[in-house]
Amino acid sequence: MAARTPAWIMPDHLTALGVAGAAFTGACYAATVFSPLFLIGASLGLFINWVGDSLDGNLARYRGIERPRYGFFVDHTSDIFSQMVVSFGLGLSIYMRFDVACLVLIAYLMVSVYTYIRMQATRVMQISYAGFGPTELRILMLGMHVVAYTVGPKQYQVPVIGPLSIFDMGALLLFVIGVVSVFVGAISTAKQIANEDQPPVPAPGE
Repeated sequence: MAARTPAWIMPDHLTALGVAGAAFTGACYAATVFSPLFLIGASLGLFINWVGDSLDGNLARYRGIERPRYGFFVDHTSDIFSQMVVSFGLGLSIYMRFDVACLVLIAYLMVSVYTYIRMQATRVMQISYAGFGPTELRILMLGMHVVAYTVGPKQYQVPVIGPLSIFDMGALLLFVIGVVSVFVGAISTAKQIANEDQPPVPAPGE
């Protein structure tokens, strides 16, 4: 796709497109209070977000105009805003409780912070956890759109937790997976770094 991208389109344009796609997705989620057909718009927004988010870095590398520090900063900062508007949109929709949507956002921020800390300590950037990366999550969300449209906003009473929709249950599962992945990954990385970063051996007589 990078080779066929018009010359006037720059990586920053694609980053902005990705954020716009996320904002459109969030708005469509919130608009499902009027009609479930807005899930179609949310699906389109996710696709636009995927195109912008996936192609901006590829285009910069293809044209040889990479700016590693700037690109890293803009890309991941835009991801934070994108996830925020999508999560809030979900929380305002008829398919997910707002508190559950906030838990999804918390899990995303936990994974993000852990990723950046791990990268600083190991110089390795990990973007997939428990087999889920950005693309897999988008595919999962598209599948949930189909389920949500088919089943509707029907809720099931769960002891202690209260009423939950299918979307709520899927979101809580993602929250648990995210937290467990960070916990397990942090222990594993700490052991790895401990083996590599041994304390200095005192000189004889010290």
